[in-house]
Amino acid sequence: MKKLFLFCWLIASQLHAQTLDSRLLEQVYGSPQPADVRFEKFISSTTTPIGLGLPVVYLASGFATKNKTLQQHGWHALGSFVVASSITQITKRIVLRERPFVAEPQRFTARIPEEDLNYSFPSGHATTAFNAATTLTLHYPKWYVAVPAYAWASAVGYSRMRLGLHYPSDVLAGAVTGAASAWLMYKIQQKWLRRKAK
Repeated sequence: MKKLFLFCWLIASQLHAQTLDSRLLEQVYGSPQPADVRFEKFISSTTTPIGLGLPVVYLASGFATKNKTLQQHGWHALGSFVVASSITQITKRIVLRERPFVAEPQRFTARIPEEDLNYSFPSGHATTAFNAATTLTLHYPKWYVAVPAYAWASAVGYSRMRLGLHYPSDVLAGAVTGAASAWLMYKIQQKWLRRKAK
């Protein structure tokens, strides 16, 4: 898993070449530019409530019912969210990549998105969405959990590109960061619980 994470992150970094990334984004963003992006804005807006809501619901339910398993799920969800978000925010401040509509105004002139002009690489929304989807799937490894969870996370990533806020490599790097953080924190927690049981 570590090798896969590093490999995907390397690919995403190499996609930084503006030409390839811009062409890929143009295919998603569309020409002419999209006039109605209400659905994309809605999908994007669900990311933070779900990403933060997952550990809160787990922990609140776990402590209310004294369910140790739900409490463990909650600490894992919270820990992986913090780790994933930290990696993403640190990387943004190292790479300092401008958002597409800032870097290429001639290509993406439809609107200035209604959010702060922070940096683009990697996508924080994709990080949070894939972190939540992977966390849920690790806790409940069933297809009827994994399919809708990853479908939602993929829709979030797609919406960020449709809004002209991220390049494909931003979304790819965010997805890998979010999923890998959830998996890594899960393995660390499981190892710690086994040692505690002994």
